[in-house]
Amino acid sequence: MIEVVAELSRGPVFLAGEALECVVTVTNPLPPTATSASSEALAWASAQIHCQFHASESRVALPPPDSSQPDVQPDSQTVFLPHRGERGQCILSTPPKILFCDLRLDPGESKSYSYSEVLPIEGPPSFRGQSVKYVYKLTIGCQRVNSPITLLRVPLRVLVLTGLQDVRFPQDEAVAPSSPFLEEDEGGKKDSWLAEL
Repeated sequence: MIEVVAELSRGPVFLAGEALECVVTVTNPLPPTATSASSEALAWASAQIHCQFHASESRVALPPPDSSQPDVQPDSQTVFLPHRGERGQCILSTPPKILFCDLRLDPGESKSYSYSEVLPIEGPPSFRGQSVKYVYKLTIGCQRVNSPITLLRVPLRVLVLTGLQDVRFPQDEAVAPSSPFLEEDEGGKKDSWLAEL
């Protein structure tokens, strides 16, 4: 048995355009009663962020789904479809990133991998209404050799501030607050030093 744990470095709430960082730890736990355990092999693991749109059919009249599209997976997509099995439509997804390939873990061994992705600015904010829902998730897919894909879904909250991408923050240091603990060197640049008392 393999355990996969995803830990968001600073919580589940983000602004659109902000970087999400996650540490994914894969462990082959040592069973407490086992006298001998074998190593486990994982074929690959991948991570992707996606946004699902779901509308209540009793409250919202949606156009019928497009039946002209074949129900076959296109060649341009990977086998890893994080929104498979989810209700609603996937309206936004980031490109999948491979965390590892061909990993072998001995009993009691664990490995950690870092995942980082910038949340798209063009997506809608997270919303859970009675009629419409927009839900963001970080999905980590992992596959053992000769086994089906297992998905771990981490819910996220994404806030969108309209017009934020157009704002330019001043880079002038004269606007920064002054501090007696900062000294100016010859070039006018301020460096931080410890106060000598």
